Amino acid sequence: MRSLIVISLSCFALAACDFGSEGAFTSGADLLTCDGSVPVCNTTAGCKMIEEDHYIEGEFPGFRQFIVETAGEAYIRIKIYWRTQLSPGSDTEIRWFEPACVENYRYESQGLNIFDEADGAGIWYKDERVFRAGDHLIEIRSDATGEYILRPEVLTVSEWEAQQAPELGEGGSPITIPF
Repeated sequence: MRSLIVISLSCFALAACDFGSEGAFTSGADLLTCDGSVPVCNTTAGCKMIEEDHYIEGEFPGFRQFIVETAGEAYIRIKIYWRTQLSPGSDTEIRWFEPACVENYRYESQGLNIFDEADGAGIWYKDERVFRAGDHLIEIRSDATGEYILRPEVLTVSEWEAQQAPELGEGGSPITIPF
């Protein structure tokens, strides 16, 4: 009986840790309200996010602006955990700006179901390569309907390339894992 109670309590404790979901996504980061007025380019953003240290919450449909700093050429990954998914909409756009907004790069969903593009943990992400050090304005607008948690991640070019390469086995051939 005692071992059954210990097992039950252990299972309850593990469930409380919320592994693989919202708790894992926000682990080690602080919530920012991101409703300020930080000058950037010829506009203002809600906040400056220190990549892995912060996250923001929000709802779509809507529009969000924030700043992510890089030390040089890098990839800025925008990661969104979908807390609720009511409608994927048809028009989601992310714009990454170089410092001083001299250039920008754009992702457009073009009618794709952004909820279907999320991984098994409910996380949807898009990467963009930026080339200059400094403050990068990020704008996200979407007609999707749902609640989200957003975290940026800054990857060096070599880190990003390593994530894109298949794992290689002996002889340089990709490793296949039988199921």
